[in-house]
Amino acid sequence: MCSLQAYTPNTWNPSESYDRLTWLYLVLGTNAVHQQNERALKRSRLFVWASFFVVIPLSLLLVAALLWIGREYSGSRRLKARIAILKKQGYPIDNETLDELYKIKTDPTNTDAWLELIARIKAPDFVASSKAIPYLGSEAEVPISPSEEWTEEQVALAFVKKWKSLYADLLILSLDAKPVRFPIVFDSFQTLLTQTQEMRQFARLLQLSGRIGLRTRDSSAVRDAIDGLLGLSRVSSGEPLMVSQLVVTAIDGVALDLLKDGIRQDAIDESDLKILLPKVLAAINIGPEWSSAIVGERAIALPIFADSKKAKSLGVSSVPGRSRDALFYIDISQQILEIPTEPMSEILAKMGETKIEERMTKGNWSAQFDRVLTSQLMPNYAMAVNALIRKALQHRMAATAIGIRLYEDVHFELPNALSDLSELAIDTKRLGPKEETSFGYARKGNSAKLWGGGNPDLFSIPKTPPSAIDSETNAAAKAEQERWLWEFLPKSP
Repeated sequence: MCSLQAYTPNTWNPSESYDRLTWLYLVLGTNAVHQQNERALKRSRLFVWASFFVVIPLSLLLVAALLWIGREYSGSRRLKARIAILKKQGYPIDNETLDELYKIKTDPTNTDAWLELIARIKAPDFVASSKAIPYLGSEAEVPISPSEEWTEEQVALAFVKKWKSLYADLLILSLDAKPVRFPIVFDSFQTLLTQTQEMRQFARLLQLSGRIGLRTRDSSAVRDAIDGLLGLSRVSSGEPLMVSQLVVTAIDGVALDLLKDGIRQDAIDESDLKILLPKVLAAINIGPEWSSAIVGERAIALPIFADSKKAKSLGVSSVPGRSRDALFYIDISQQILEIPTEPMSEILAKMGETKIEERMTKGNWSAQFDRVLTSQLMPNYAMAVNALIRKALQHRMAATAIGIRLYEDVHFELPNALSDLSELAIDTKRLGPKEETSFGYARKGNSAKLWGGGNPDLFSIPKTPPSAIDSETNAAAKAEQERWLWEFLPKSP
């Protein structure tokens, strides 16, 4: 029979109770430790996730920031040194030094007279009067043949008569004009060239006068208009900016178009052609205005790299830290500046060797980031120099064309070949599109044609005159062809 003695109060054993109490404490203590361990594990996991999502990214950002600061500090030092070299070499580096260059390149003698003339064509009376003449605000042209109907002839003649004194003053200022100093305040890309539009209007006035002279066969009036336009193109030539040089080129083109029509119709006398010849020969090469425009564009661009607020106001990238970007801009512009302008036939090829577009669009993200602002501010040098090449080649063709008419005035017949002009001291090889080559020329009876290359290769001269293009199907191609084709109609009996 089982005994219940071990379970009775009278049989209590202190040591056995102590063991049970110890066991209880151990159990409770172990549970507490487990709970602490679990909490510690949770904290460690939380720390790991916090490190992953917060600490590590912040550390990476800090490292990136330090690297960026160091990189920009290095680039900034290089940029300062490079700008110091440019300044020592005499190049403008900002708006202030560009203004100094502008004052060197221009003459203030006739500044007030030009400003007064500009005020006169902006006066309400002149503006209202000019609106009645469609040739002063559009591409319309005065019919130069007396047999062609000209419905606005009386209105145009009355306009010219009314503003005769203005025409006289414009011609006086334009003939043999030097680059004029206008009150320009250079402010990077916010520079205002208020006189530019007025130069275009002056060109239209001279063109109108010249075309009326062609229609009435007034050789001196045609000569004055051409001479005035050539001089007018020099008025803004001292402005060291690309847009100004393109305006100069456009006005010069108006003069040569007028000369071409005069030569075609044989409406300019021998004496007047001799007066125009040296002035046409003065622009058969790319002049120093090209290099001035390159350094001028760079001077107005450099302040933008250092001022993100100014960049933002212009609508371009406002990312700070543009020192390496500025260095890239300087490198590109200096490479363009150092390309020789002679022979002209090699300029575009050498410009292509700089690989500007490729260098601005290719490379890793860091390289492209360093070119963000340059890609927005860099002018289209290829387009600009192409315009200047075309201008120089057109002047060479114009000088050759004058020589052809002068030869005819002496011999009473057109030359059989361009080499015949050598007796007039006109070297057609020097006036050709490139060394030891001449423009195309063909005589047929009492008429002849002189032609150049045109697009796409200005220096490749076809052996025969280009075939006529239908203007209705391709007006642009027709205009381009006519620009490089000079015709010599038979002299009037």
